[in-house]
Amino acid sequence: MSQLQRQTQTQKLALTQTMRSSLAMLEMSPEEAAQAIENERSRNAFLSAIPAGERSGGGSVPALEGTAQETMLDDLGRQIGMIRLSAREALLANGLLHSLDSRGFLSDDFEEIANYLDSSVTEIALLVPTLQKHIEPAGLFATSLAHCFQLQLKAKNRFDPLIEILLGRLDLVAKQNIQEICAVCGVDEEDAIEMLEDIRSLDPAPLLEKQEIMQRQGAPEIIFRVSADDTLHVELNEDALPAILTDDGLFSATLKTETDGHAQSYYRDCYRGAANMVRAMQKRANTLLATGNAIARRQEKFIKSGRERHKLPLTIEQLASEVGVNKSTISRALKSCSIMTDKGTFPAQQFLARGLAPDQQGGKTRDQALRRLSLLIKTEDQNQPNSDEQLKHQLETAGFKLSRRTVAKYRKMLAIPGAHARGRS
Repeated sequence: MSQLQRQTQTQKLALTQTMRSSLAMLEMSPEEAAQAIENERSRNAFLSAIPAGERSGGGSVPALEGTAQETMLDDLGRQIGMIRLSAREALLANGLLHSLDSRGFLSDDFEEIANYLDSSVTEIALLVPTLQKHIEPAGLFATSLAHCFQLQLKAKNRFDPLIEILLGRLDLVAKQNIQEICAVCGVDEEDAIEMLEDIRSLDPAPLLEKQEIMQRQGAPEIIFRVSADDTLHVELNEDALPAILTDDGLFSATLKTETDGHAQSYYRDCYRGAANMVRAMQKRANTLLATGNAIARRQEKFIKSGRERHKLPLTIEQLASEVGVNKSTISRALKSCSIMTDKGTFPAQQFLARGLAPDQQGGKTRDQALRRLSLLIKTEDQNQPNSDEQLKHQLETAGFKLSRRTVAKYRKMLAIPGAHARGRS
């Protein structure tokens, strides 16, 4: 019996998370993109919306400053007022409220808090669970990230001993390591995935006030505008593109405050997720703008006149070549994209046109040939309808160089019978 050793080499494309996010974003409509961002923001404190009027600025959005913070704290103060507390407990509760960090945690230990609130550790230890139980959103007044998640899971009736084990290994949640979660928690893969999804849906900073994403429903993503000097300008429509960025200031402050290594791993994963989404949105915007410019260069006359006869052949393959990306990227970008012109708002596909044969002169499109053929048949002598050969010559006179076979194919596409059948009708 002989043994053979063989070595094979294979190649495969491994998509990074950034690439997957970019491809997914390109396929989405503006409304779907906004919803995807909202879903990520619900669990990711480091993904921020740029407030209206500040899109041209840079840097991070400061967390919980000014009016937003005051409004949130006022609301929490009103909630405290609705809890049955003694005068002393109410005073301490408001002191604890102003002891929360930007996430909504009590990051100082109880002894230190008791010291600056001029109280005992026992008073603080008895009062904090009451606030955790009654104050919304769930997770406030937690002493750690794992504790914050525990409070939220209890509020959802999703807390159990197994998920408690996983909360002690938030680094595995960050890595989304299913096999290791199975080993550590003693569960099967289905349960591990379910627990992972439960935790990753939670808010790691429940006190953080989230800016509303400014977006107008149904707004076109690209605008073609003709200036007074007849110059065609291409621009992205800010109303249709959710403006987001990473909150670097909050991330830096959180890592300085958080001492638990597993929690730090989770926060770093959140920040990577936020950065990936920001890059995906930037890639989407850049691709749309480059595609819009390529369309404008090719279809300028059609855009200005709105007349189909001015449309030139333009395919997804040609756009991809000009923009310098794969044709599937262009296809995704245009799938749900609409473009506004002085003549109205149209699907981006409206500006594409399939050409005739490669050797066709004059930049004629198939749609133009179909319309011309339809017109020729509609205006022909009904007593002596034209044969496909005659229609071929008439089309050639109009600048459409087609074979008789192609004329017959186009006629069938228009659901028009042959000359013999038309003559009998």
